[in-house]
Amino acid sequence: MLFDFLVPQRIIFGPGCAGRLGEEARIFGKKLLLCMGKGSLQTSGMIERVIAPLESTDREIVYCGGIAPEPTLESVEESLKIAREYEVDLVVGVGGGSVLDVAKATAGLYYGDGTVKEYFEGKELKLPGLPWIAVPTTSGSGAEVTKNAVLSDPDSGRKQSIRWDSWLASTAVVDPVLTMTMPRHITAQSGMDALTHALEAYTSRWSYPLTDGLALEAVILICRNLYSAYNKGSDKEARQQVALGSLMAGIALNNARVGAVHALAHPVGMRYHLAHGLVCAVLLPQIMEFNLTAVAEKYARVAKELHLANKDASSLDAAERLVHFVRMLQKRLQIPAKLGDVGLQEEDIPGLAESALPSGSLAANPRTAVYSDLVNILEANL
Repeated sequence: MLFDFLVPQRIIFGPGCAGRLGEEARIFGKKLLLCMGKGSLQTSGMIERVIAPLESTDREIVYCGGIAPEPTLESVEESLKIAREYEVDLVVGVGGGSVLDVAKATAGLYYGDGTVKEYFEGKELKLPGLPWIAVPTTSGSGAEVTKNAVLSDPDSGRKQSIRWDSWLASTAVVDPVLTMTMPRHITAQSGMDALTHALEAYTSRWSYPLTDGLALEAVILICRNLYSAYNKGSDKEARQQVALGSLMAGIALNNARVGAVHALAHPVGMRYHLAHGLVCAVLLPQIMEFNLTAVAEKYARVAKELHLANKDASSLDAAERLVHFVRMLQKRLQIPAKLGDVGLQEEDIPGLAESALPSGSLAANPRTAVYSDLVNILEANL
């Protein structure tokens, strides 16, 4: 067995741990770029849990706010311009996966001599970037512990990752308290995204015992707690367990990759301007059904850990119970059952399937999926 296991230099987890941001930032320099989203943290007042610790250690903060969901190459170019203009020492990303990906790419490309588009298209990155600290405010993307930044190029209609081992966060600060003001639909979509990461990493062709252990526990934590976090956002224990599950799933996917859900989610989300978590949430049980015969034993193990099936149940029966559970969870979270409900058009299916074929995520899927399989999956979504 041979594997290469990558994680951030440090992970700090637990309620209130955002209070340690100041002392963590102090390690890396005096001036930092703070990347944030469009204002939900400010509206909720949660942003003070981030800014106050930074200001308490006399850090000079340069703000880059208003980062939109599903970031584009231009988003990173704008952030890079600010970072270079003020000659910052450190980047701190506070927000959902989109914000963290912009912060990650900004730090990673700080010393780059090309445009973001050139790196998006495969230009080699020769120099390591700035250190960066990840502070997630959703439980879903796992971006705080991954080496890739998912970006979109509206000009070409492509959405894909730029990835380098050196892009892992210097420190990931995962404070479940920061997730407690998430709207219900974001809790649902991001939570299902995390569940997708966990299940796809667990059944990836490139999984191994170390990733399996993380992914399996992540599935269990999310399945047991996501609906409670959705139904009662102030449930501290549920929020903590989902945040932990998302973190573990992120580490697993960073090392084992994901599968066909993500291969399809990128072109579908790009084509219809849909949130990544929403597309994953719709596709997950359908891809699970497609993969079932290839990974029945792994699905069965999850089902039995969750007490969805008796210990003596056959692998196939237990696996089917897990798929049914995910479908029912999807319904309870008010996630649409089909992509047709959120915009999928029949005439777009051939192009979407074609766009998914080169994906590295598709290569990691446990069951080989060819063009006709992807077309069938999408047609079943109409």
